[in-house]
Amino acid sequence: MSLFARKSTTREDIEHEIHSLMSALDELKHSANRDSRHRLASLRSRAESLWNDVHLDEHYADLSRKTREASRMAKDCAREHPLSTLALAAGACALIGYLVTRR
Repeated sequence: MSLFARKSTTREDIEHEIHSLMSALDELKHSANRDSRHRLASLRSRAESLWNDVHLDEHYADLSRKTREASRMAKDCAREHPLSTLALAAGACALIGYLVTRR
């Protein structure tokens, strides 16, 4: 008996194997479709929850309030320390000028 000897297969064996492969492929296709639909539904629900966030207006109002507070504090600091503010502005202008002229 040779190492490369093959078992003789009948037409029914080949048809059975093809049928088994087709069934496995159909099952894989259905499983992939089900997983894809589940993931799509999950992404859709997350996007809808972000879009319909009821606290969005509250976050915007809070951010706006904090920005106005920071602006007012910077203005007060500049009024209390005019020389330091002038030195800081001159330093910032010098740095920007140096960076622009440097190639």
